[in-house]
Amino acid sequence: MKVSEFLKNGMEHFTAEVPEGFEALPEIKEGCHKLQFFVKREGGRVKECRFKATKRCKKLLALSEKACQLIEERGEIEVSPEELLSFFSEEKDRKKMEERVKIVERALKG
Repeated sequence: MKVSEFLKNGMEHFTAEVPEGFEALPEIKEGCHKLQFFVKREGGRVKECRFKATKRCKKLLALSEKACQLIEERGEIEVSPEELLSFFSEEKDRKKMEERVKIVERALKG
């Protein structure tokens, strides 16, 4: 899928502010990019996931949105870079996608 197609559905996990009742993972800053994930746990499993990011890079926003979807499906903060990259396999600029995946990965590892 392409990033532009994915983002047409909107970003239901994006937040501009720290959501109440969520655990904040460390904020990652790289160049002009900032990314931070927030999780809400229930019984040791992740029930909800949100993220806050600079809106400058559509690739980073799409990767973060997809990461939140996967985290909520699994109930764990575990997303492989390969899985995210394969979901956006139609995207042309692979190098830039790989760089953005590294930011997402660092933000999730905390």
